[in-house]
Amino acid sequence: MLTNTASNPAVDVAASDRKSRRRRFLIGLIYVAAFAVLAYLLIDGWSYYTTPYLERPRHEAYRILRPAGSRGLIYGIIGASMMILMLIYSLQKRLKFFGKRRSLRPFLDVHIFLGVIGPLFIVLHTSFKVQGLVAVAFWSMVAVALSGYLGRYLYQQIPRNMDDQELSLSEIEASGQQMLTQIKERTGLEDDTLHSLISTFENAYTTNAGSLWRLIPALILKDLRRPWIKRRLRRKIVRLRRLSRREIDTLTELAVRQALLKRKLVVLGQVRRLFHWWHVIHKPFAIIMYLIMIVHIGVAVWTRYAWY
Repeated sequence: MLTNTASNPAVDVAASDRKSRRRRFLIGLIYVAAFAVLAYLLIDGWSYYTTPYLERPRHEAYRILRPAGSRGLIYGIIGASMMILMLIYSLQKRLKFFGKRRSLRPFLDVHIFLGVIGPLFIVLHTSFKVQGLVAVAFWSMVAVALSGYLGRYLYQQIPRNMDDQELSLSEIEASGQQMLTQIKERTGLEDDTLHSLISTFENAYTTNAGSLWRLIPALILKDLRRPWIKRRLRRKIVRLRRLSRREIDTLTELAVRQALLKRKLVVLGQVRRLFHWWHVIHKPFAIIMYLIMIVHIGVAVWTRYAWY
């Protein structure tokens, strides 16, 4: 049976995992609701959006769905507002705008949500037709959004603490040793058996991609296979000794976390270099997008090109 480890710093992994699943489920619901609204708006305006550009002024929905139309302008306001609200994450990260003790994780979740949904409202605002200076802002926005997905994935590959601060090498090694100690205490496994088990997990999750640019595809492929790998390794734990279902779940989660931490340690140097280059690409596009967006909004307000 598993021993009592209430005083261990890595306490109650199963409870932590349940909390994480509830958080992901809630975030998933929010995304589903947002995409459902966008799908409805797209279907509702499908006739107008598929009308050739030169024939749109004669369409019955022209004064509603064109960029300066009653609904088209609302799409633009919602999208632009979301893009501006994305900056709250940067303010909190650099200036601790909402206090030093607040974790960055909720801000990052909101940042990503706004970065996904905001551009889609902008697409509806343009009615799928961009040209001139606005086209530069639009494609900059697309580049920012696409690179943002990669940035989020790279961010997850760097070990961090509960405050989302990057861990030092010594902290990473201490955390790994802490997990190994907890697994040993909970199972009572012999050192040889324990190391064999952990090595199996580490080999399943770690990639040997040598090239910097082959690393991310290799990691993504491993992560896509993670549920099947976890299920296979869970069966291996079941064969080791008789444990309750909760004990097996806890041990599996601990072993997976240890394996992923080891993987992050192995690829840390490469990921840091990629993350540096990601900043080099991501930031200029973001600056261009915001500057042209400000000019576009300023011109629209100055010329009163709205709802006419």
